[in-house]
Amino acid sequence: MLVSQPRLGAVSFLGTHSNKIDAKGRVQMPAGFRRALEGDQFQGFFCYPNLDAKRLDCGGSDFVEGLKASIAMLDPYDPDLEALEIAVLGEIQTIPTDQDGRFIMPKTLREYLDAESHVRFIGCGDTFQIWSDEGGRMAKEDHAERAKSALRRLRNPGSDQPPPNPPITLRPRSPLT
Repeated sequence: MLVSQPRLGAVSFLGTHSNKIDAKGRVQMPAGFRRALEGDQFQGFFCYPNLDAKRLDCGGSDFVEGLKASIAMLDPYDPDLEALEIAVLGEIQTIPTDQDGRFIMPKTLREYLDAESHVRFIGCGDTFQIWSDEGGRMAKEDHAERAKSALRRLRNPGSDQPPPNPPITLRPRSPLT
């Protein structure tokens, strides 16, 4: 996934949330994610289907600007430029939210995710992902062992030395609800 520009301030997309899709295709955005989007020029978010996994990569206006800037860095005659413009920028959807943070998940995106009754939001700091509930649960399980190993390699920002102890102690996983 391409990385967006760092979000301004201390508000990020954090945590994992499973939310219901109602009969009209509406979904409630997690409150923390709504706060992370406050101040954005668009009331809602942007998303596109990930090219490697059955998920949506999402974020605010800064997410789209970061994608555009990263793609624009390619040579204008590089065939990857047009491929990314079509497969990424051409697939971005604007998803407006109402005052309560609800949005309508288009049927095409629900079908892409194989999401029938719930979707799972996974915060990634400056961006977030939307999965089917089961797909998100499986992705977290699949990434847990690699994350455990990667956590041991983290360094304190501004330091060449590893931290004396891992900054976070992982607890045994409990089933997600």
